[in-house]
Amino acid sequence: MWLTYVAPMIQNGEKIVELQQAEIEKKTEKWKMAVILYAVGDTPSIGAIERFIASQWNFVAKPKVYYHNDGFFVVKFRSVEESNEVLYSGPCTINSKSVITKVWTPDFDFKEEGMDSVSRIGSGLGNPIYVNECTTKVKRISYARILVEMDITRPLPTKIIVKDLNGQFEQAITYDWKPVYCSTYLQLGHICQAKPPQQ
Repeated sequence: MWLTYVAPMIQNGEKIVELQQAEIEKKTEKWKMAVILYAVGDTPSIGAIERFIASQWNFVAKPKVYYHNDGFFVVKFRSVEESNEVLYSGPCTINSKSVITKVWTPDFDFKEEGMDSVSRIGSGLGNPIYVNECTTKVKRISYARILVEMDITRPLPTKIIVKDLNGQFEQAITYDWKPVYCSTYLQLGHICQAKPPQQ
């Protein structure tokens, strides 16, 4: 999915990405029927969680299960009523280990943003170009992966400040690939082992 550039704010010489209230509310509405599920001990696979749901919560329609890299699952039901039924159905175990369920809240430490928000965050780094399918179709919820055109003559940022309804937070930035740039000879891909030319 193609992205658009949205100019970030500059405050005290620092770029700040401001998320839009309408976009946040839209995403909150989308996820309010979700339940956070944590299995104590070794983290089971998504398949094991889906089998657990089919056998233990067979009174609701099959939900969508997402794994988060922090070791928990987000289970998205079709309605708030279904998620409430599951939450009030009592304690459960999977492979003789306790399963903890909790209602998802907007301030839960899980940042799945809409494409407008992804464009805004990418714009704080450079010119956002494209977002991958896993991010677009919300197949993964641990991170968003986007292609951003950036000025490599400057140091690549490792974080960006994001402002939302709850205040500001720092979003870590990681790179799949960093180009090699020689600031001595101003060349891409050059690894400089020579001393700079004397003038």
